[in-house]
Amino acid sequence: MEKQLDAEASALGAAQGATSLAASVDPTGISSFIKAPVGLAARNALAKSADARMDAQLARDEQALYRLYGMNPDGTPSGKKPGASD
Repeated sequence: MEKQLDAEASALGAAQGATSLAASVDPTGISSFIKAPVGLAARNALAKSADARMDAQLARDEQALYRLYGMNPDGTPSGKKPGASD
């Protein structure tokens, strides 16, 4: 998951770099005003998506840990043998 998120962040950074390069050629400077809020919105959307995916992965990992050690989500024993498959 971490490698995937890193790759997505790198791709976003490369795209923002390319648009910045293109905006630097604009003699009016108007494209810089357009690019800034769009770039910020893209970054915020990526961060929100990454947080949601990491939270979902954490929940799956916790459930797997509970199953592995024969526990209920509240930490009490489930009565199943540790390591038993469902």
